Amino acid sequence: MYIVVTYDISNDKQRSKLAKNLLQFGIRTQKSFFECEVNKRELAIIKKLLEKYSEPEDSVTIYETNEIVRIGDVKYLEVDDLVF
Repeated sequence: MYIVVTYDISNDKQRSKLAKNLLQFGIRTQKSFFECEVNKRELAIIKKLLEKYSEPEDSVTIYETNEIVRIGDVKYLEVDDLVF
């Protein structure tokens, strides 16, 4: 299954840890936006990571889709591309 993970986490340290962990599951197309192709077990792990690194006041969303279609060129971001 394809999922998109998007988040707005206020704690810089927690947000950075989450981003590093999510790189194991997919590609980062924006600073707080990941595209992943996962199975049910991996989705469960991602949900646990989101719970671990976010607080109730943070915004976290997972979208499930049948496919991911890109129009135009996409530059994938690495952890080193971020400045907090």
